[in-house]
Amino acid sequence: MKKKASVTLLSLLFLCGSTALVQGLIGGGCSYDDYPGACEIVSILKTEDSIRQAEVEGGPGYEGYEVWFVFSPDEPMNLDADREEEILGSEHLLQLCNSWYPGPRFLEKYQITEGAVFECTLKLIATGTCSPIVFEFDEIDLCDYFESSEEEADPSP
Repeated sequence: MKKKASVTLLSLLFLCGSTALVQGLIGGGCSYDDYPGACEIVSILKTEDSIRQAEVEGGPGYEGYEVWFVFSPDEPMNLDADREEEILGSEHLLQLCNSWYPGPRFLEKYQITEGAVFECTLKLIATGTCSPIVFEFDEIDLCDYFESSEEEADPSP
């Protein structure tokens, strides 16, 4: 009986250890290099995709806007030419954490208008397999889903 209990206990410990190891590897272990700077909003427009999100089952329930911005670092980044073109020579799409487009009340709440400039940080992946480029805005909470909850609370057209 003691032998069976010992084997069972060892098996459970092994399974717990294996699970912890796997959980630590899946999507984890990423690190980023941070580059503080400014993000300037260059365009805000409705597109077929941003409008269509209102009809997506389980979606936000409102039409969104494509918000495009450019990034300017506070200090030189010392990147290779291709990477520099990808980051500094391109416009980037601002989306909520769950990839929804922001709606009109989100834009109003965070005062997002064409020409507005926000302090932001570019995070470039250094190790791991997570998103290679991430922008964090100091003054904009991209995980603020208040518009969706307001739509559910107010079913009027």
